[in-house]
Amino acid sequence: MKLPQFRPMLPTSEPLAAASGYVHEIKWDGFRALAYLAEQVSLVSRGGSVLNDRFSAILPELAKLGRGLVLDGEIVALNRAGKPEFSLLKTRGEAPLVYIVFDILLQGGKSLCPQPWRKRRVILESVVATGKNILLSPLLPGTQADSLMFAEREGLEGIISKKVDSPYLPGRRSSFWRKHKIIKDVDCVVVGVNRVNGRCRSFLAALYTADQTLLYVGSVGSGLGGRELAFLKEAASRLGQAACPVVNPPRPQGSISWFRPHLVAKVQYLEFTPGCKLRHPVFLQFRFDKKAAECVFGS
Repeated sequence: MKLPQFRPMLPTSEPLAAASGYVHEIKWDGFRALAYLAEQVSLVSRGGSVLNDRFSAILPELAKLGRGLVLDGEIVALNRAGKPEFSLLKTRGEAPLVYIVFDILLQGGKSLCPQPWRKRRVILESVVATGKNILLSPLLPGTQADSLMFAEREGLEGIISKKVDSPYLPGRRSSFWRKHKIIKDVDCVVVGVNRVNGRCRSFLAALYTADQTLLYVGSVGSGLGGRELAFLKEAASRLGQAACPVVNPPRPQGSISWFRPHLVAKVQYLEFTPGCKLRHPVFLQFRFDKKAAECVFGS
């Protein structure tokens, strides 16, 4: 049986003013993948790449669920605390892999996409058996605020709110699904700027350790407008120095102009990687009220 191909439905980031008529699930931090269960099982990424070789451990349990099915879910790798950690997916290590299933698009060769979410969920619960490498995405009890507090307390990426009477819209981004990320921020020392073709493109962020060692934690370009880039260019003339101030300088993206540790910037981020780098950093503002020495890990 040749199964029709789908593209995953995507959420928006619009705030949810009134959450009635919505359910809430964990926003899993992994690889989005559709599972095609026919004579053979295929895991296919959001971009259309087949992921079977990379995540072969998941395939045997999927094969036991039957044929003529298309499922939607997220492949995650669990750390020692049993929580998803995206960086573990980049290595072929010992981290347990789990396919967390949250929707069903096809059953018995028939599309379920026009059906409302609540009906698809009932069908999904009858199809998916939780095992070592497969998990049915749990629904979070309580209100949207309760779900967000749970996600923050557990150190999760955030939640997805889904309208219970909504269809599945393949390949479309729709406000029927809304994502809410738990946002963190940190005050960093600006230790330099990256220049490409002579123009400032981003700044290098750093934090002090408890023993006052200055560590590079990432390059920040998102969130910088023309005014901020002009300010950094001017700051380079005041704060510039030849010596690198960090013990772990990055590979340059063009050329680097180093600063003496003085300027502080507030940066939004998703998480710190195991290598102590900011994931998805975004500039928020410069902190002229804060000293560089106050920018310490964990402060």
